[in-house]
Amino acid sequence: MQKSGSKISITRILSELAIETAAEEIPNRVYEVAKRIILDTLGVTLAGCKAPGIPAVLEQLREWGGKPEARVIVYGDPLPAPMAAFANSTMAHALDYDEVHKPSCQHIMVSLFPVAIAAAEKADASGQGLLTAIILGEEIAGRLGVAFIRRSSRGDYPDNGFLPSSVIGGFGTTASACRLLGMTAEHTINAMGINYAQASGNRQALFDKTLTKRMQPAFSARSALWATFLAKRGITGPINSIEGPAGLFAVYRNADPPDFKEIAGQRDYYEIEHSSVKRYPVCGQTVVNAAVKLGEKHNFKLSDIKDVEIYMGGKTVGLTTGPFEIGLNPHINAQFTSAYGVALGLLRGRADPLDFTDEQVLKNKDIIKLAERVILRTSMEEIPSPKPNDTEWAPDGNEYNAVKVRKKNGETIICYRTVREAFGPEAMTTEDILNKFYRCAEISGICTREKADLLINIVMELEKLPTISKLICNSIL
Repeated sequence: MQKSGSKISITRILSELAIETAAEEIPNRVYEVAKRIILDTLGVTLAGCKAPGIPAVLEQLREWGGKPEARVIVYGDPLPAPMAAFANSTMAHALDYDEVHKPSCQHIMVSLFPVAIAAAEKADASGQGLLTAIILGEEIAGRLGVAFIRRSSRGDYPDNGFLPSSVIGGFGTTASACRLLGMTAEHTINAMGINYAQASGNRQALFDKTLTKRMQPAFSARSALWATFLAKRGITGPINSIEGPAGLFAVYRNADPPDFKEIAGQRDYYEIEHSSVKRYPVCGQTVVNAAVKLGEKHNFKLSDIKDVEIYMGGKTVGLTTGPFEIGLNPHINAQFTSAYGVALGLLRGRADPLDFTDEQVLKNKDIIKLAERVILRTSMEEIPSPKPNDTEWAPDGNEYNAVKVRKKNGETIICYRTVREAFGPEAMTTEDILNKFYRCAEISGICTREKADLLINIVMELEKLPTISKLICNSIL
């Protein structure tokens, strides 16, 4: 192992941050944010418990079996910790309804929360310990992820095909598990290195609209626990996994690593405060938000609309910019095609998870027909700016999206939404998050309102739990 006094490294800085930060150093406001994010992650896990692909995953894990170390949410199966985390992560990500750390383009909690509760259950950790470990895990993944995005080799999303949630998220997730299991900073350095040896993830499953997409954070969760337990047994990992000649930035960015100040510089916020709770189970939240606003106000019918134009920050190629196709997985095609989400928002005035099931997508003939009339615009000359000076459109990178509806009677209606308005950390209030949790519980089909209230109370008072067993037991339905 690397000994104290050895050459400073980014890996060491982050490992010491995860292990040596005292719980009382973190402001109370950050714990309150963390509880809301945890509640949202638990909610989307409940909602995704029966989604396509989940039964097959659970059948396979049950067939493999193994030492009972941690339990699967909803189902209660006792499994080895990496397998329980894999199942919980897949459920949490199944509806693409989970938290996003927008500055780094990562779904962090979808792997962090399943790993943390598996490690906490094995260690019989307290609720306070779980909260602190999650905050610090998100901190590490967020700091690394922001630096990773800044060094984009193409300068445009979706970048070079790597999936930040999988490639980056495991570093924070691993560190969180190490803290919960009482490991040292030296162990954590090695665990991060072992995690990096497994780090992988790309967007092809998303481009091809397949069920594998919802499992990619789960692969990262599984790998993080493998890394943690192996390091605890003394297995060494590369100590320069982030800045080495074959480290994270050299291999995945073909770039120099960040300097220490960028990673460890003093700041007055925690990365979890920059996380956003999703209002809709789709990718492309901002333009869908604009469409829902219009649909709520105008009660459009398909026969009213000539065509629809959308502007998404000038992107010509992206995860959701292509035409809608039914494909082998209608649910995923609908979630990841902005034309479909916009058509749904306009004609239904909503974008509810149950609007995206395979069965419902196939029934929505009018929405499919309208999606065919959606035109992507890449210039604001084609959809006029709401402000006379286009330079005012993007203060601090907060760009506008727009939906323009042209009706057959000649009327034109436009709705503009900024990314921050639709998808910023403050876009969802506590009341919004609670309402979303209730809806997720209802969608699960097995979580009653009374059980939902109990789970909310447990999460909102998590710091009072001597162990997290109360949270785990009540999450099994």
